[in-house]
Order: sequence, then C-alpha cells, then structure tokens
Amino acid sequence: MAEEFTADRQEATNVSRDLKSIRAALDGGKVGALDARTGSEKVDDVLRRFFAESSDNRERMNGLLERAAGLLDALVEGTGTLDGSLAESLSTTSGGA
Repeated sequence: MAEEFTADRQEATNVSRDLKSIRAALDGGKVGALDARTGSEKVDDVLRRFFAESSDNRERMNGLLERAAGLLDALVEGTGTLDGSLAESLSTTSGGA
C-alpha cells in the first residue's frame, strides 16, 4: 500500500522553485506602469490600457502561484519529517531489553 503514497521530493522542490521564479518574474502583480514604446501611439495606448485592466488577473495569479509553491514546500517538509519518523521508529537499537 505504501506504493500509493509516494512523492518525488526533489521534483516537488524543483516545481516549487520554478513557481516562485515565475511569481518573481511577474513581480507579484506589483509591476509599475507599463512603459510601452512600440513606435505607434495607438499600440502603446492599447498596451497601457490592457496592462491597467489586467491587474485583477495578475493579483489572482500571484496568489495562486504563492499557494501552489507553499503547498509543494509543505509536501516536501512533511514527507521528509514522515520519512525520518518512520525510519527512526523502524530502526533496531542494540543494547535494549
């Protein structure tokens, strides 16, 4: 039954790190005013408007990325603690009884 409860702790660590990296790249939804310079005032205006109107989605994505990374970090920590506890409880000690 233990095969059903496995987790690749290294992969979870890698994914958590990647999610944190994405979150940092998005600047946590706190990116300053977009400095659009495409050479076309119309395109620049549309880009600035899009950026301003997408702030709710950026904030929501920021929260989801933070939560997912936190869950993965907890998985890594929890499985490490569980593995250590199981190993300790199953180990044989000499000199007792």
